[in-house]
Amino acid sequence: MKTPKLGRRMRRKSASDAYNLATASTFKKPIQASGSAASEANSRIKSELAAPTEKSLDYPSWPTRTPSIHPKRQAPEYQVKEIMRLNPLEFFFAGFIPPFIGAIASIVVALLFHYDEISNYNWQCGRARFPSLSRIINLPMERTFWQFTFLFHIPLRMVEISVGFFRYGRLRNVECSWPIIYTLSRYLYAFFGGFELIFLVALSVVGEREIISYHVIFFYLFGTFAYGFFITNVICHSQSLYYLNPYGRISYYIKIVVIILYGISIPILTGAFMLYWKKCITVMYDVFAITEYCDVFLSIAYHSCAYFDIRHKVIFSIRKVKKVKND
Repeated sequence: MKTPKLGRRMRRKSASDAYNLATASTFKKPIQASGSAASEANSRIKSELAAPTEKSLDYPSWPTRTPSIHPKRQAPEYQVKEIMRLNPLEFFFAGFIPPFIGAIASIVVALLFHYDEISNYNWQCGRARFPSLSRIINLPMERTFWQFTFLFHIPLRMVEISVGFFRYGRLRNVECSWPIIYTLSRYLYAFFGGFELIFLVALSVVGEREIISYHVIFFYLFGTFAYGFFITNVICHSQSLYYLNPYGRISYYIKIVVIILYGISIPILTGAFMLYWKKCITVMYDVFAITEYCDVFLSIAYHSCAYFDIRHKVIFSIRKVKKVKND
């Protein structure tokens, strides 16, 4: 009766060994997998490391089951020059640190220099004790911090979404339990992620002092598409090689916890906002503001999992490729 369970363990181990072989082949690192294939891979890696560095840009491709989406361009047909390379840690910090610092700087500056403008202010239904994030980023100085840092990271998020879309297509588990749902989630991942960025830009540019009704609409559309992105991302993660150790399961569990907490906050956020504006229950605006703060940090926590997803798996390289003319 335990044979199927043992079979699943063996198949998962085979998938893990295959992924280790692919990773080692790509990054030229020795691996700890078992069998003759691992020995051959380690021998090949040692020979490649000992070889001359003239073809340092000729990276080995992934196994034939997951072929590269880019054609191989190398000498002597092409002249290849690497302009810049970012490792996963550098890329993560470039996309994560600026918006994080921008959010913290906006809040700190507002509390230190504009406290009277953001707290205990008269609103439609009386005084609101806690400022909403929308009111903070509506102030001139705070808005500068917010827009500069958040708009700066948008191109990097676009790279993250495009890379994730293609790699989810290549790294789907051979034993995927829901292939149709997986494929649908992969396309929705790109769709939701793109519109999340669009409405993040919209609510940052169109604030309360421009058109408050549009700002509120953009805010809720941003939250809706962000939640859809979270769900489709975790579905693809669970049925792909991203789920494998050492970091795949840590990232997966963090995403699950964030999705649950984010889902709990949605009715609280919406209900508190409606009760304040429709019934003028003043304490509800404080509940709305606190929940909004929590959602911001939940979103940051979810997107920080990108570090675990790309660590030891991706190299970002910008290269200039020129075809050599034959005389």
